[in-house]
Amino acid sequence: MEQLKKIKEMYSVFSLSLIALGAVFIGKPNMAAEVFCRICGILLLLFGIVKLFGYFSRDLLQLAFQFDFAMGVISSLIGFVMFFWTTEFMDVLIIGIGVFMLCDALLRIQTAFDAKKIGVDQWWIILIIALVTAVIGTMLFLRPYKGRTALVMLIGLNLMIDGILNLFVVRNTVTTIRRKKEWEI
Repeated sequence: MEQLKKIKEMYSVFSLSLIALGAVFIGKPNMAAEVFCRICGILLLLFGIVKLFGYFSRDLLQLAFQFDFAMGVISSLIGFVMFFWTTEFMDVLIIGIGVFMLCDALLRIQTAFDAKKIGVDQWWIILIIALVTAVIGTMLFLRPYKGRTALVMLIGLNLMIDGILNLFVVRNTVTTIRRKKEWEI
């Protein structure tokens, strides 16, 4: 019972940490984006170094680590770029997301017109959603710095919601023997 109680407490602290991190992302999205990129950069750099060590290990067949040299170099380079050029990396990422959304929207517009041709009554819903997606994609492509802020705030909101959900679940579903006895009375 004590172990379950400790785990429940640790899970609660983790959930509260998610909520706090989400609040930081919402409150300071530009700073949070930079910190996020630097942390990811460090992790990718470390991952790349581990991959390189794996490649140069003394594995006789070299099958398990055969692609680790390339992955190690690529991961290390991306990590280095993310750590030292956070703003530029985020802008490129946001532009890439914008281009992807724009391409997807164009394909959905085509789908809407094709649906109209074959007599689908609700074809216009597909068209409207595709047009909204196209506008958002275009905005991300043309103004990545605005998209960066919105993206970081959305990540923050998601972290907060996830933290609240985790906290609710752990507080209301994890049952200790004491609580079970209270229910039986």
